[in-house]
Amino acid sequence: MAGRGNKVNLDYFELDCHMDEKVRMIQAEYGLKGFAVFVKLLQRIYGENGYYCEWTQDRELLFMSENGLDSGSLQLLRDIVSACIRRNIFSERLFKKYGILTSSGVQKQYLKATVKREAVELKKEYLLISVPQNRTNVAINSISVGINSISVGINEQSIEEKSIEEKKRVITAKASAEPKLETENIQIPLNDGSFYKVQLEKIKEWKEAFPAVDIEVQLRGMAAWCNANPKKRKTRRGIQRFIVNWLSSEQDKAGRYYVGNKKETSTQNRESKPVQNIGMEEDLIDDEEWWKYGLNAMED
Repeated sequence: MAGRGNKVNLDYFELDCHMDEKVRMIQAEYGLKGFAVFVKLLQRIYGENGYYCEWTQDRELLFMSENGLDSGSLQLLRDIVSACIRRNIFSERLFKKYGILTSSGVQKQYLKATVKREAVELKKEYLLISVPQNRTNVAINSISVGINSISVGINEQSIEEKSIEEKKRVITAKASAEPKLETENIQIPLNDGSFYKVQLEKIKEWKEAFPAVDIEVQLRGMAAWCNANPKKRKTRRGIQRFIVNWLSSEQDKAGRYYVGNKKETSTQNRESKPVQNIGMEEDLIDDEEWWKYGLNAMED
């Protein structure tokens, strides 16, 4: 068994030229400050207990003081440490249970660096790797119950908060990617001076009934028409009939195509006609005629 006077820390440690992707992500997220904090944490781990370091609120303050960080950098430090744990650079399980920072890579490096030492002592509960049987100089002991029941409070909270924030960002991104119904400001004026507020349920119902129509655009067109024609505004009882007639007219228009003087309703027939044979300017009913058609269909 290793004695009390045996050296446990390292005087120096290896730093790879080609860093792991997880470490590069820390730098991508927090810049060179993120990378510097990561290296300084390794320095503390190897220089303190060799393969782990305790990380509490007091340790945070000492770390900031020793590395020239002011109080305004506390949250940044916590965020970087939380990111290192979240990305499994340091073990989340051991951090939450014992309040320490360590990893399997750190422990392998420590065993490699101490191969020639007379005695090396490891804590069983902190180990993430298996110690080779030929390492006869290594003694694995259990920690005393309760000795490392460290309160990590704010740090553990920051990890949980970070996780919640990431989930919120994912939900927000998904919601942003979905089409939104801009119905909040669609109000159609009525003949009594009040307004008919369009409900989301009605929008969904009309979209299913009139799939070829841009419902929101047409509703805003109705509101504009009622504003321009106050004497022709509808009653609250008749407004939905007005809307359905309008949308029905637009649905019909969406399916009308004219080739020469002959109406074509078959998509296959339309596609078989050469484009140059379609008299666009002469044969298509212009917008004004369609507008009149729609209004006639909607009169009460």
